[in-house]
Amino acid sequence: MLKINFVDDREAPPNSEQFAADWRIAQIERLQLGREDWWFDTFGHPSFGSTIALLGRPDRIGLLLKNATWPKCARGSSLAIVHVDWHWLEEQLSSFAEDFAFTAATTRTVIALFMTGDVRKAADATGISYETAREYLEKARTLVGASNLQRLVTIMGMGLGRTGEVAEESDQFLAVAYDVSERQMRIAGMIANGDTRAEVAVALGISEALVKKEMAVIYAALDVSTAPALARSIIEIRLLAIAASLGKDTDRFPEAAHRTLSVMSRDGRPIAASDYGPRHAAPVLVLHSSMTSRPINRALVEALQNGGFRPISMDRPGFGETPVPPDCKGEAYFALAAEDVVDLCTRMKWKRIAIVTRGAAQVVLALHEAAPDLIEGAVVTNPDPDAASSLRRSGFLATMKRNFVKRPWAVALMARWFAQSLTYERVSDNVMRSTAGCPSDREVMARPEQMADYYRSLSSFRQGRLDGFVTEQTALATIGRPGPSHGTDQFTLLVGEHDSIHDPGETLEYWRQVLPDARVEMIEGAGRFMTYSHADVVVAALTARLRKIITRGAA
Repeated sequence: MLKINFVDDREAPPNSEQFAADWRIAQIERLQLGREDWWFDTFGHPSFGSTIALLGRPDRIGLLLKNATWPKCARGSSLAIVHVDWHWLEEQLSSFAEDFAFTAATTRTVIALFMTGDVRKAADATGISYETAREYLEKARTLVGASNLQRLVTIMGMGLGRTGEVAEESDQFLAVAYDVSERQMRIAGMIANGDTRAEVAVALGISEALVKKEMAVIYAALDVSTAPALARSIIEIRLLAIAASLGKDTDRFPEAAHRTLSVMSRDGRPIAASDYGPRHAAPVLVLHSSMTSRPINRALVEALQNGGFRPISMDRPGFGETPVPPDCKGEAYFALAAEDVVDLCTRMKWKRIAIVTRGAAQVVLALHEAAPDLIEGAVVTNPDPDAASSLRRSGFLATMKRNFVKRPWAVALMARWFAQSLTYERVSDNVMRSTAGCPSDREVMARPEQMADYYRSLSSFRQGRLDGFVTEQTALATIGRPGPSHGTDQFTLLVGEHDSIHDPGETLEYWRQVLPDARVEMIEGAGRFMTYSHADVVVAALTARLRKIITRGAA
């Protein structure tokens, strides 16, 4: 991923002909460093681009670099100059293009755009006209599902870290190396990720005119003139951050206390679950969304326990530590997920179970069909309609889901590339952007402990466990709208007033038609993170539903 050049301090000083005299490392009094000290700095180099310079003993500064090969002769204080390996980068981009079935001409044009950051320069580099280059790039953008060229560049760059499990990117290098402010750093990252100036202004609570002014400073600092060129520079900086392992610590807020359960399914697969206790309380099964796994956020755990419940969560087939059989697709997948719920309840000797979900409406429907008497009561938060029925076109996740409807085969490809870039920095940035229109979501996810909980729920994806995500997203893109299901008066569906993926009004109407006997209501002020910001409301809805069922039974 990286190219590392070395200079032993006995041979060549940093300001020699080999390394330009204007490099910052030349300003450091290296001889004043102790034997156990090390130092690093980042800056933009006119020849190599974004660069990290490290100084110290190889055994010390080597801790900052993963998979670095150090010269055998290196001893004493050594200078390491780290920058992106362009040959390796081109190979990875070619692999990306092959995955998405780009033609050879489109591949050459896309790689040229990534390398140059400019459509005209890409056309010149590949020997085609500007108009033809635009046509090829439009085809690539459509296949990938990118809303603009800078998002195309960013999506291409996201998987270059190879594995999200060990990668921590950070845009902080932009501020350090190019001397821009924190706000300018955030603006640059958001524009590179494909946001418009208007979307950035809303997310940061500033005027669009100020965003434009700050962008001028950013362009000048990075010596670029287009958004794709900015995106390419940001990718370069993030790759260096991954290599240096200087991302945020994500373990400051450990998961709520729990014990791990492992139950065998009827077909011999292990079903992984977490029991948050207390054991004497009434069990409530918490089902995760199609974009997370079983860890429950602390706000919901606390609210359920305070309400007299014992939260228990489980990984569905293909998520976390629960495997999925090969070729289990579509409706059959949701039926299998329902069977796993039944098997868990049987093993735990629960004749009836209350359920709270984050999404997962299709799983609850399948469970209702398979074992209607098992569900004591269910509260489903932010139930997703099938992707084809959702008419919202704006927003990254909404656009991605619409792309899945047109190209279901793209789910697996996008999942792999996204998983490789699920770093704390990127996830946090994406969450804060997606919550810009919902004050309650934005407030709760600004709390580091809540963000840590959400990030933890993505950890299995970073480890490459993507089968469940791919299967569910593909199913949601292909199964279509279910017919009306009756006998569901023990269900309550809570739809947030704000939603960055679906139109809340459409979602209400959709589920009122699919579940005519259920209670479907909108929660004022809530958004996609309802179980974080409105956990007490969710638990109150469950308590009310169970109380109503008990009252009706007594009558």
